Amino acid sequence: MLIQFTVSNYKTFAEETKISLVASKDSKYRDTNVFDSNFKYDLLKTTVIYGANASGKTKFFEALDFMKKNIFNSANYQSTKKINATPFRLNTQKINEPSLFELIFIENNIMYRYGFEITTEKVVSEWLFMRQNNSRPKEIELFYREGQEFEFHSTKFKIKDLIENNRIKTNSLLLSIADANNVEYATKVFNWVARKLKIISGLKMDNYLAYTVRELENDIKKRNILNFLKEADLDIIDLLPKTSNISDLPKQLQEIIANNKGSEEYEVFSDVITSKKQYNENNSFVGLEEFSMDNDESSGTRKYFALATPILDVLQKGLVLFVDELDASLHPNLTKKIIELFHSKETNPKNAQLIFNTHNTNLLNPNSKLFRRDQIWFVKKDHYGAASLYSLADFKTDEVRKEDNYEKDYIAGQYGAIPYLGDFETLKNRENGN
Repeated sequence: MLIQFTVSNYKTFAEETKISLVASKDSKYRDTNVFDSNFKYDLLKTTVIYGANASGKTKFFEALDFMKKNIFNSANYQSTKKINATPFRLNTQKINEPSLFELIFIENNIMYRYGFEITTEKVVSEWLFMRQNNSRPKEIELFYREGQEFEFHSTKFKIKDLIENNRIKTNSLLLSIADANNVEYATKVFNWVARKLKIISGLKMDNYLAYTVRELENDIKKRNILNFLKEADLDIIDLLPKTSNISDLPKQLQEIIANNKGSEEYEVFSDVITSKKQYNENNSFVGLEEFSMDNDESSGTRKYFALATPILDVLQKGLVLFVDELDASLHPNLTKKIIELFHSKETNPKNAQLIFNTHNTNLLNPNSKLFRRDQIWFVKKDHYGAASLYSLADFKTDEVRKEDNYEKDYIAGQYGAIPYLGDFETLKNRENGN
C-alpha cells in the first residue's frame, strides 16, 4: 500500500512536490474511502488530481514512471550510459542540480522509505529505510549512499562484497544491483515496485487492451470481464477474441511479428466480437447479434473494456494503480463507477488504491458523493513555469467546508489550478487587421 511519492527537480517540478495517501481525521466517507494501514495512520483508497492543460498532471505520473524504470533497468547499465534524467530547465540553477525521487509504502507490515538523487551522469545519493510495526517502530537505516561512499546495516543488508569488488557503478542504483544479487530487503522493495505498483495511460491503451483480450481465453477471467461490462450497462452478453494468421497482415507488420516470435505461422488477436441481444417487432428476444469491437463499438466502450483486466487485477490483488487521463473517452458515469469499485469493501476487499488525473469536474459535485477533501489534489504552475501539487485539505476549514460544492468552487477558481484565459477579443481584432 502506498503512503507517499515525492519528486523534486524533474521536468516541470522545480521544488519538492509530494502526494500523500495518508487520511486526515475527517469523518466524511470514512467507512468506504479510508482503510487501516496497521500503522499509526489510515490511508486513502483513491486520490484524484485536477489542473489546467500543461500544468504538470501528466509530468507527475511520468516522474513515477521514470523512477520505476530506473529501478528496473539500472543494474544492466553500461558504465558509460547516460541516465535519462530531465531537471527543471527554466531555472539556470536547477538545470545543474540532481533530480530527487522517493517512495514510502507498506508491504507485509513493514514500512519502507526508498529514494535517490540522480543526474544524467551518476547517482548522487540513495537511501533505504524500514520501519517494523511493533512496540518500538523506529526507522532502521538499511543503507545510505553518497556518491560512491556507502553506509549499510551489516546484518539486514549484506552488500560488503559488492562494494569491495566495485560492483556498484556510478550510474547504477545500489538497490537494483543488490536485488540482482539476492539481497533480501532490496528484493522485497524491487518486487513491490515491479508487481504492486502499476502505471498506465488512459490515452494509450494498446498495451492493456492486448492484456484484456488475452485474458478472454480464461473462462473465469472472461466471466469477470463480462460482469465488469454488465455493471456499466453496456448490453454486451458475450465476448469472443478474433485471431488472424500473420500472413493476412501487412508485410511490414508480418516481419516485425515473425522476428519477435520466430514463426510466420503465429496467430495474433485482430479484434474482439461482441454479442448483444436482438429483438423482433414485438420486442421478443430472437437471438444474438455480433458486432466488431474495433469498428462498431464506441471509443468509450473500447476504453472501458481495455481497462477491465488492469482494474480487476488491481482490485483482486490489492495493488496500487496510477492512471493518467482515466476519463479520456469515458462517460462520466463510467469513471464514477470505476471509483466506486475502489471505495466498495465488497469489490475492494484488499484495499487496492487508485490515483488518477482528470478534467471531469462532475466528480467533485456533491451529488456524486465520491471524495473527501484529502482525496482531491491540484497541480498549478507559477509565473516561472514551475509546477506544484497541493490538496484541498491544505486549505483552512473556514475557506473550504465539507458541505461546499467543490465542483462549483473549483470552476470559479477558488482553489486555483485552472487556466488563466486571455481576452479572445484580441484575436478578433488581429483577424480584422486592427
